[in-house]
Amino acid sequence: MTMTSVAIGDADLPAMLSSRDVADIFKRCNLAVYAEARREFFRKVNLNPFKPHSQYVLQLLDWSFQDWFSFDCLVSASGITGDESEDLRVELEYDASRGISPFLAIGEYLHGGQEGDGADERAARDLREVNDTNFASIFWIRDAHTASGRLMVEDLLHGEFYSVFDPRAAARYDGARGGMIVNRIAHSRGMWRSCAIPLYEARRPDSQTAGAEAAKLFRGLGYTPDFVGLVRFFYGRAKDTGLGWEDAVSRRNTSMLDRFLNRVCE
Repeated sequence: MTMTSVAIGDADLPAMLSSRDVADIFKRCNLAVYAEARREFFRKVNLNPFKPHSQYVLQLLDWSFQDWFSFDCLVSASGITGDESEDLRVELEYDASRGISPFLAIGEYLHGGQEGDGADERAARDLREVNDTNFASIFWIRDAHTASGRLMVEDLLHGEFYSVFDPRAAARYDGARGGMIVNRIAHSRGMWRSCAIPLYEARRPDSQTAGAEAAKLFRGLGYTPDFVGLVRFFYGRAKDTGLGWEDAVSRRNTSMLDRFLNRVCE
């Protein structure tokens, strides 16, 4: 197991662990925990088994599981220790006061790991800060600059504004004054940074009116889903209607989508 950074060899950038690596480590060391978490994730997402899904969507759901498992799940004790007999006794933990995220568990393991292959104290602080501050939400793009590598976004669910360092997204949306991006961000070394692959992106609608209406709608409804709830919203089936996002849009018979589409898409 190795610790990677955002830019290999650049000590000015914070240390970061790939959620894919975290999930793969648990898959090798404790398949039961990995399998239980995967079953729970897809049960909550409630993917329509009778609807064909593109390879891209299936891959995105797999990435989303890895992010959810790494950041939002909890495991018992201190997680992975390197002792096979101890690691096999680790279980998913549902008491937030007792568990530790797989992301932090691997970070702490690497911090106390083998010489030359672990995380030093600075890297360990980076990983702890990412673990403590990361969250996923629906963001409205207020501004984007390639030169600075930053996006100015508004959290549509909670009303906060963030300047997020994400050079790839900043280049893709350079000059944009609107659009939606659903992603996970975390604070590390003095700035907010994207720390996952976007769950959903839409460049249209992009007017100021659309952004204001979207913010008013989401916050007015008190809609604050967790990450797996966001995955279900865009790719799974709603608990109340049994419809997926595309089906709901086409039928326009759910109150939230109907109001949103009537206000900003016509």
